Amino acid sequence: MEPLQSASASASATSTAGPALAASLGTVAQQLASGTPLDAASLLRAEAACLFLFQNLCAQASGCADPRLALAHAHFAEAFSRQAARTVVMAASQVETSAAHALDLAEFDHLRAGTTDFSAPAQFAPGRTLYLDAAAVLSQMLDVNYFEADRRVKDAHLVHARKDIAGSACAPRFTLLAEHFAGTPAPGTPVADPSTEALLSPAGWALPGLHSTPDPREVLKTARALDKFEPEDTTFDGLPTTATAKAADGTLLEEHAAAHLREDQIRIRQKRINGLIKEYKDAHDQAPTPKLGLFRGKVVNGVHEFIVRVREIDAELWESLITQADNKRTKAGAAARKAAGAASDSPSGDEHCDTAEPSSSGHPGPEPDPDPESDGGQQAPGGKAEWEEPGEHLWNSDQPAPDWAGVGLPAPADDTAPDPDPPNPPGTPLSGLPATCSVPERRLNALNAILRNIGPDSQGKRITPEIVVHARFEDLQDLASLTGISAHGVQISAPQLRTMLCEAKVISPIYNADGVVMDIGRDARLFPRWMKLAARDRDGGCLVPGCTADPALIEFHHFKPWAKGGHTRLQDCCPLCALHHTMVHSGYLKLVKIKGLPHVILPKHLDPQQLPRRNTYFART
Repeated sequence: MEPLQSASASASATSTAGPALAASLGTVAQQLASGTPLDAASLLRAEAACLFLFQNLCAQASGCADPRLALAHAHFAEAFSRQAARTVVMAASQVETSAAHALDLAEFDHLRAGTTDFSAPAQFAPGRTLYLDAAAVLSQMLDVNYFEADRRVKDAHLVHARKDIAGSACAPRFTLLAEHFAGTPAPGTPVADPSTEALLSPAGWALPGLHSTPDPREVLKTARALDKFEPEDTTFDGLPTTATAKAADGTLLEEHAAAHLREDQIRIRQKRINGLIKEYKDAHDQAPTPKLGLFRGKVVNGVHEFIVRVREIDAELWESLITQADNKRTKAGAAARKAAGAASDSPSGDEHCDTAEPSSSGHPGPEPDPDPESDGGQQAPGGKAEWEEPGEHLWNSDQPAPDWAGVGLPAPADDTAPDPDPPNPPGTPLSGLPATCSVPERRLNALNAILRNIGPDSQGKRITPEIVVHARFEDLQDLASLTGISAHGVQISAPQLRTMLCEAKVISPIYNADGVVMDIGRDARLFPRWMKLAARDRDGGCLVPGCTADPALIEFHHFKPWAKGGHTRLQDCCPLCALHHTMVHSGYLKLVKIKGLPHVILPKHLDPQQLPRRNTYFART
């Protein structure tokens, strides 16, 4: 009985020691948050204890199989990572402004041995210093590459602090981005003290908020990009410099970037910041315009390379072809998948093919490097091509699919059916060829099908590209400056758009102040093509915030199901990608209307405030 009693006593002691330890750590955290000052030695002892504590906590969390703990641990690890990203830059700045590289050799020895007397003033080298600058001492002391250490110092100049001619710290180059980097929340955003929030929660802990402040690494990336447009920084030479690069509206690029960083959805803010940078480059780039045309490239192992350069309006034709080739729900898209190797000498045809399909959400995957100088078909570690798209496994299960999914049944004639294909009969699939092929290959197949089937007697199935351009009605009265944007995001210049309007079919929906179409209305069981185009023009793409699915691949959902008395009308037409359409039917996403426009309410763990939201990724303003 003694071993059993000993084990029981040990387990009891462990169960009581854990909460007591957590409570003690909480008390220490509250004392530090209250502003309790620590001397240098105590501060370093506390940092050493925190590092040891974090290492042990991570080891314990990694050994637990509970998926809830795994998610919570990943949440805290991300919070630690973001704080570390801030701290390494701030610490590098402090090393620079305190002239730590000029310390006496004995001071470095005492630091390494842990015998530094912080009560005495620091001793500096009387003559030539051991290290040239802050980056040099950081590189040696931290065992990091010199260029990495130098990058940290330069990053600090952008978003934390610079060094003036007197050697003192002064304001960084980008003061607005510095606020984001420091973790300052946006105006009007309530932020509770983490320790207080944790103590007030029922479990005594709470996940740290990651959405209230931008990721410091993202802020740094933005600052580095903007710094390329600025003149050389001469603050240390006694000539202070500030941000000068301005957008087309005369506002500083930094102001626009700081506003974009407040966007909740990472894809939306990255798109806007990338667009801001691209517009500035296009407006100020003096590089010559590449020649238009179709050029022969190199030939490698029997694979011929061709380089195509086109203008905006033709680029939209290519985008349309690519999108339709990616759409496995159309006959032409399916034909592109089955026609792999039609003109190939490969005996098996499966060297470059795989069975992976794009995700059901329609999100585009990474593309192969189009650089003519790069080697085509490079493979990532593990032997898989870099541009292969993984299959969508999120909704796979052993349970039968619900009735509304239509799995295993003939395709119903409902609102999710794709637009009809051109009236060309499909070609006969070639025997002995793989059923599917890679994303780049099926796009090539679609182009080859067009080139092979241009004759009047052609029986092959081919894609008919279409162009949809969005322009403002009032701008049509000034064709000299009229510009537009295509459904795939291609900017159409005024000359190109005027040319297109000569032969275009113009759809002219009129919107009220709330963005609701006013003068288009019909009632039918299925959403007709004109209604789909109008809904796509209104919403741009999938309604779910942050979704970047190609607008040409979206499905159209009845706001209220037809079987339950719903209507087929424009205000009830909700564009959704395949993945989010499934999530709506599964109850994970909720649709609501506000002033006649459909909005989405995300799950509570993604949006605790449960606010109705719309996707601004495709916003054209």
